[in-house]
Amino acid sequence: MMAGRVLRTLQEELQDFEINEVDIISHPLVSLKNGIRMIPTLEMDGRRLSGIFLDEKQLREFLHKG
Repeated sequence: MMAGRVLRTLQEELQDFEINEVDIISHPLVSLKNGIRMIPTLEMDGRRLSGIFLDEKQLREFLHKG
């Protein structure tokens, strides 16, 4: 997953956020409970970003708005 790789790289750079991944195949109720309808979905400070193709620019902008 491209978004996962970019997020891990950004986590090493920024070191001020934590990534929590949920395997929706193993834990489908978690995604339903949290209203996740698309993967990947990122959530931070009550905001969400989701899309099939999230590029590095989108991810950086999302993280820096928080």
